[in-house]
Amino acid sequence: MSDQILPQDHPHAARLENGTGTSLAEWTDRLDAAGGRDLDHTAIARMLVQRWEVEEWWAQGVTVAYEQVIGRRVVGQSCDGDFSASASRTVPGTPTQVRDRWDAFMAEARRDGLGLEEPSLSDTATWRYWRAAVADGSRVSVNITAKDEGRSTLGIEHKGLETADARTAWKDAWKGVLGEFTALPATTSTGQGDR
Repeated sequence: MSDQILPQDHPHAARLENGTGTSLAEWTDRLDAAGGRDLDHTAIARMLVQRWEVEEWWAQGVTVAYEQVIGRRVVGQSCDGDFSASASRTVPGTPTQVRDRWDAFMAEARRDGLGLEEPSLSDTATWRYWRAAVADGSRVSVNITAKDEGRSTLGIEHKGLETADARTAWKDAWKGVLGEFTALPATTSTGQGDR
């Protein structure tokens, strides 16, 4: 499906080694010896947990990296074959304040320019969500949670992209949108009007 990369060249090799105590090169050798190239994503992750007692979080990370090393997927590609883009920032305000500012910022004109449909908003005890479908069939979820006193983390997840090029374009677009959003004073209007 894609070009293979060397384990030591993988962008998350050091992080995975720190998290599991084993290098990605060693994981690649172990998984190859255990028939990993013939297994699907779920079976590889399950094997890491059961055979080597890797925590589930790290098993997912090792599995994704292994699939990228053996050329089954490229960076940013899900096991279903589509792509996702993400971006995040720490911003001033509570999750509710940040989501309200984001909703005002993402007024109709800005949404139209990005091909986004009318958003839906929802809450849990610790999270605030702003979600919208995109004209190309992909989906955007803005997830906001408290980081520390007076600040929140705003993360954008854009899933269902068809190509790596679309992933790159949307990642750049979302970084630009986040740059515009964070450049605004936290207490001022966006000037975009109400929805």
